[in-house]
Amino acid sequence: MRENNIVVKFLTPETTGLTSFIAAVITVGIGLLVGLMVLLFVQPAMAFSGFKMLVTGGFGSIGVVSGVGRVLYYAVPLIMCGLAVGFALKTSVFNIGVAGQYMWGLTASLFVGVYCEGMFGTTGAWIIAVLAGAGAGAFWGFLQGLLQAFFRIHAIVCGIMMNYVAIFLANMIMESSGEVYIRGRGWTQTVADEFVLPKAGFNVLLGNNSGANGGIYICIGLCILAWFILRKTTLGYELRAVGYNDEASRYAGVNIRKSIIISMAISGAFAGMGGAMNHLGASGTRYLIVDSLPSQGFTGISVALIAASNPIGIIFSGLLIAFFSVGGVSMQSLGLEPQMVDVVTSTIIYCCAFSLMIRYLLRKLLTPKTLAREDKQNG
Repeated sequence: MRENNIVVKFLTPETTGLTSFIAAVITVGIGLLVGLMVLLFVQPAMAFSGFKMLVTGGFGSIGVVSGVGRVLYYAVPLIMCGLAVGFALKTSVFNIGVAGQYMWGLTASLFVGVYCEGMFGTTGAWIIAVLAGAGAGAFWGFLQGLLQAFFRIHAIVCGIMMNYVAIFLANMIMESSGEVYIRGRGWTQTVADEFVLPKAGFNVLLGNNSGANGGIYICIGLCILAWFILRKTTLGYELRAVGYNDEASRYAGVNIRKSIIISMAISGAFAGMGGAMNHLGASGTRYLIVDSLPSQGFTGISVALIAASNPIGIIFSGLLIAFFSVGGVSMQSLGLEPQMVDVVTSTIIYCCAFSLMIRYLLRKLLTPKTLAREDKQNG
C-alpha cells in the first residue's frame, strides 16, 4: 500500500514535472499512432516505410544536408514561438498573436540586414538585426497587451485580428521599399553577409551544408533566462501570481494591467527574435511575400502545451517537433506527395496539443483525497 502511495504522490499536482513528462510521452505516442493510421488509410503500400522514415529521418541526411543540422535549424523558431506562448501562459495570458509578432521580427531584421550593410562592421552585426527583431515583436506584443488590459478585448479575438494586420501591413511595407523588394519576382533581397547568424562550429561538426547555426544556443540561453525571470525574480513572482489568481494579486497591490502588458511585451520579444533568427539563419535567405500567416506561430502553441509551458521543457518539445518536421521532409524521398506529408506531420503536431487534457486526467486519476480515503479504509 505504501508503494502505491508513493506512485500516486508523483502523479499529484504538487509534482507537475513528472506528470507533464508522462502526459507528453502519451500525447506524442497518440500523435504517432494517428499519423500511422492516416498513412494506412491513404497509402497503405507505403505506410510502414513512410512511418519509419518519419521517425528516423532526422538522424539521416536530406541530399547533402545533415538531418541533425536541419532539425536544429527548424527548432530555433519553434522553440522561440513556444517560449513566447509558454511565457504568456504562465501569467494566464493566451498569446495567440505570436504569428504576427514573429512576422514583425522577421521584417525588422530583414530591413536592418538590407539597409544597414557595412554600418556595424563584420563582427557581431547580426546581433543588431536580432535585437531589432526582438524590439519589433515586443512592440506588437505591447500593443496587444494594451488592447487586452485597458479595453478588455478577448485575447483570442485580439491576437488573431492583430496577426492579419501584421502580415498585410508588413507585406505592404516590404513591397513599397525599392531597396528590399524585387519587383516581378515576389520576394525580397537577401540580407548582407555580416547579418547572417554564425555557424558556431556546426559547419565543422555537421558539414558546410548544415543548416544549424548559433541561434540554437541563443534559444537555450533565453529559455534559461525566462525560467530565471519567472522563478527567481520579483517581476516573475508578480506575473505568476496574476496567473494563479488575479483578484488576490490585485488585493495584494499588484497592478494587473501592467502585468498583462509586460507579459505580452516579453512574449512578443521572444516571438520577434524567433522570426529574426529564422530569417537570418541561412546565407542567401530571401523572404517570399505571401498573404498567409507563418505556421511557426501556431506550431508554437503545441510546443508550449507539450512542455506544460515550462521554459526548460520547451527546448526539448521544440526539438521534438522539429525532428518530426524533418522526418516529414525525408518522407518525400519515398515518393509520397508533399501534401500527404503535411497532413501526417500536422496531425502528429496537433495531437500533441492534447497534452493539457492528458495532464488533467492524470492528476484526477489519483488525488490526495483518494489516498486519504484508502489510508482510512486500511486503518
